[in-house]
Amino acid sequence: MTPSRRDVLKFGAFGAGMVLLPRVSFLGAAEPDADPHFFLLIVLNGGADSSYMFDARPLSMTKAGRIQNYLGEEPAPWVGRNGVSALATSLIKPLAAFRDQFSVINGVYMAPSFDGHLQNMNFLFAGKPFGGDSFVPHLNLPETGRKPESLDAIVPTAPLFINVDNHSGVVPLQPRSVAGLSARLKQFEAPRSGDATVDFMRSRLAANAVEPGRFSAGSSLMLAGLEGAPRVHHKLARLTAPKREESAERQSLALIAECFRLSISRSAIYVLPEAFDVHAPDQALAQPKLFGSAIGRITDLLNGLRETAFDAKRSIFDVTTVMIASELGRTLRAPDMPIGATGTNHNQFSNSILIGGKGIRGGMVIGASDLPDERATVSKAHLALDPVLEKAMGRPFDFAALKPRPDHPDAFDIKDYLTVGSVVNTIYALFGVPKAHYRMLRPDLPLAPVLHGLLA
Repeated sequence: MTPSRRDVLKFGAFGAGMVLLPRVSFLGAAEPDADPHFFLLIVLNGGADSSYMFDARPLSMTKAGRIQNYLGEEPAPWVGRNGVSALATSLIKPLAAFRDQFSVINGVYMAPSFDGHLQNMNFLFAGKPFGGDSFVPHLNLPETGRKPESLDAIVPTAPLFINVDNHSGVVPLQPRSVAGLSARLKQFEAPRSGDATVDFMRSRLAANAVEPGRFSAGSSLMLAGLEGAPRVHHKLARLTAPKREESAERQSLALIAECFRLSISRSAIYVLPEAFDVHAPDQALAQPKLFGSAIGRITDLLNGLRETAFDAKRSIFDVTTVMIASELGRTLRAPDMPIGATGTNHNQFSNSILIGGKGIRGGMVIGASDLPDERATVSKAHLALDPVLEKAMGRPFDFAALKPRPDHPDAFDIKDYLTVGSVVNTIYALFGVPKAHYRMLRPDLPLAPVLHGLLA
C-alpha cells in the first residue's frame, strides 16, 4: 500500500520532534573512523550505597553502631596497582574479571550544597544543580577533531523521572521500537528538495532565521536539522531489531553496538532498572539482593561489550570508554533508628565511580572516603558540614599522586577534594573536548583538575 500524503505529514510531524531539534552536532553523517571512540554511561538511579561495592566498612563498625550492614560479611581489601586500597564486598566478585580494565574512584564530591536527587543528577550531567548542558553531547562536538555522529547519544532504557536525556541530540531509542521505526522509515522517502512540504518548511525556517534573538537562532538550527535529516533517516532505516529471546541487557547492547557501527550515535546512556533510594529499613534490608541484581546486569553488559565485534579486529569494548555512576551516595545510617533496622539518607559528600575501557588506565584505586572504621577521627572541615557524623566524606586529595592525603583540614575548601567535575574533565581530555566546556570547581574558582594519571 502506498502511503498517503496524510501519512507522510503524520509521520513528518513525529519526525520533526527528532530531526528538527536545536543541536548542530545532531546532524552530521560520520564516515568510518580509523580510530573510533565511543562512550557508554551506566547509571545506578537513586543514590547507590558505595559501602556495598568498593567503599565498604568492617563489621566492627556495625557492631559499634556506626554503619548499617545487611550483607553481614567482612569485606576484603581491594588493592589498586597504584598502591591505594579500599574494602570491597563479596557482591562485586562478578566484576573481578574486569579488574585490569577498570579503575575505582572513591570519595567523589557531587553537589556539596544540595542533597536532592534531581540536583545531584543535574550536577552529574551538567555540573549545575538546576540543569544546563549535559556533558555527553560535548563528546560529539566537531571541535573534538572528529566528525560528529548523527546523534549525540541514545538511551536504550526507560529512565522514568531521570534527567539523563536533557539535550535534543540525546534520544530515547529502545530495542522494542527499532523494528517499527526502521520499517516505517523504509516506507517513506527521506525529506528532500523538490518536495512541496519540505520546501515550504525550509522557506519558513530560512525566513525566521535572519533576525537576531533566540527564536531566530533556534530557527537556524532547525533549518540545519532539516538539511541533515536525509542522512539521519537513511542511517536509522538500516537498524535491525535485537532478538526478542535475549535478555534486556543483551537487546540494549545489540542496539548500542549497531548504533556505534553505523555511526548513528557517539554515546549511549543505560539506566539500570533497580531503584537505590532506600530510606526505609525494609528497603535497606534488601540491598544485598538489590546490588546482586544490578552487578549481574553490569557484568552482563561488560561481557557483552567484550564479546560483540565492532569490526574484524576489535570488540565494542576496545573502542568504548565506560563509566558507571550514581547521582549520589548514601549515609552510614539514618539517625534515631537502631543499627539493625535503619534506612539510609542521601550523601552528596562521598560517591564512587567506576571508569574503564578505551583510553583509561585500569586496575587503580583513586581517592578514598573518611570514617574507615569505628576508631577513626574526622577533620574540623567534616564536622562543620556533618556534625552528627551521619555521612562519610571524601578525604583531601593529592591530584599529582592520585592518592588521598593524610591531613585533617580545619576548614572545608573544595580545591582540596576530588569532585565529579574532575571526573568529567578527565573524560573531556580523553575525547579532546575544548577547555571552554570544562567544569569549574565553582564559578569563582579554577577548572576542576584533570586526573591525568588515569589516562592511558
